Amino acid sequence: MKNLLIICFVFISSILLCSFTFSGVSPNQFSDTEMIGAAYGSEFSKGFKDGWCEGWKDVKGSLSMCPMAPMAPMPKLGQSRDSYRDGYNTGFKAGMRKANSSRY
Repeated sequence: MKNLLIICFVFISSILLCSFTFSGVSPNQFSDTEMIGAAYGSEFSKGFKDGWCEGWKDVKGSLSMCPMAPMAPMPKLGQSRDSYRDGYNTGFKAGMRKANSSRY
């Protein structure tokens, strides 16, 4: 009886241990951009960065220096993370809003 209890304990312990260590997701299942964020490193992100600077310069003047652009947001419904233009337009509006709200 004692041996049966030990065997059951070891069996249940090993099942629990395996269930906590197995995640079910292989490291190569997702690309780097999907793991970090859908917009980071995409065409949308590149367009956002360029648009943000141009929006800043539209308010502050073409000779002004742009501060570093923030991280691009997730594309809105109807926008694509593969669209540079969608990112540029979103960034341009955000850069203008930030330049208008800053004191410098």
